[in-house]
Amino acid sequence: MKLLKSLWGYLSASSAPKPSPEVVPQPVPKLQKDPYARYRPMLNLLGKSEGTDKGRGYNETLSYGAYTGGDVELVTMTLDKIDSLQTRMLAHPKNKWDSSALGRYQIVRTTLRKIRAQLDLPGTTLFDKDIQDRMGVHLLRGRGIDKWLSGVISESVLINNLAQEWASLPTTKGTGYYDGQRSSVTVAEVKKALDAIAAY
Repeated sequence: MKLLKSLWGYLSASSAPKPSPEVVPQPVPKLQKDPYARYRPMLNLLGKSEGTDKGRGYNETLSYGAYTGGDVELVTMTLDKIDSLQTRMLAHPKNKWDSSALGRYQIVRTTLRKIRAQLDLPGTTLFDKDIQDRMGVHLLRGRGIDKWLSGVISESVLINNLAQEWASLPTTKGTGYYDGQRSSVTVAEVKKALDAIAAY
């Protein structure tokens, strides 16, 4: 009889529903605000016009790695190492463009050195996404985008200014600013990006 009671107690205990483990709520990660959100439409258009977004974006180099010995991880390199890489690109015997453009916004060595001086960036600064965006916005501002936003210059003047900074952008005539360089996006696309910036 005792054996039956023990067996019944065992079966009852094993068949009883087990309490669910306590669920500890996890903190929801905060979304990092884009510090360059207002200028993002133009930055994204540059990614398209420069052809970098169809490649490796922030890690892209002129002619898709043709003068760097293949793909490189630019975002992990310091500005000093980027400068050395650009010097090697310029010395490459097959570099018919005589250009050292790299990164999402295809910044050449001369321009990059000027930006470093203007922003007082040490050589140990990483050429990561954030610094590339910061540099892109710096160049946009240098060509008058904030002056246009405040009504100091016209849209036409701004568009022509931007075409001088990036050969892939068109002038108001729809052609590239530099001889032999075709723009890869239309004036309408530039205006659409500017409209989005103005409406931000």
